[in-house]
Amino acid sequence: MGVDFHRLTGEAAAAALDDELAEVYMAIRAEPPYNSGPLYQRDRFLDRTRKQAGSPGFTLVVAEDGGAPVGFAFGLPFPAGRWWGGETTPGPAEVVAADKYAVIELNLVKEYRGQGIGGRLLGELLEGRPEPYATLLSRPEAAAHAIYEHWGWKVVGTCRPAPDAEVADVMVLDRRRIR
Repeated sequence: MGVDFHRLTGEAAAAALDDELAEVYMAIRAEPPYNSGPLYQRDRFLDRTRKQAGSPGFTLVVAEDGGAPVGFAFGLPFPAGRWWGGETTPGPAEVVAADKYAVIELNLVKEYRGQGIGGRLLGELLEGRPEPYATLLSRPEAAAHAIYEHWGWKVVGTCRPAPDAEVADVMVLDRRRIR
């Protein structure tokens, strides 16, 4: 079977944030470098994600194979002036001053990696977005970090999003160059 992609917004996105997606998330966050750390526990994931789902512009893209989720990505707009929270280095002035789209999660189970599905999830998430920049957090030791760099994302700082979280790199994609 092929992988199908479903783009959801509003109440449909919030309703889709269920135990099935939490299982996908937990399987991925059990892998190094995450190793099921405190930030990556099911309850914390569902709690923060349900709050984010209520934000204007929240979008969820789910990849399914045979009706079962194998990956997902979601994000929300950061208006001009907004930047990452927690212990964060200042962002580039021109990026912070602009509207941007924050990719909060991009997750794909191991068996589906290396097939272009992660890139497609990200592409579906950013499709049609008007913001000139996209931003995300990535652990520098995660395999995904090198993939983001290959896709054109640049490290612009660091962020510890919660007191019990590891430091992540803040990455930015200048979408004006790829339109």
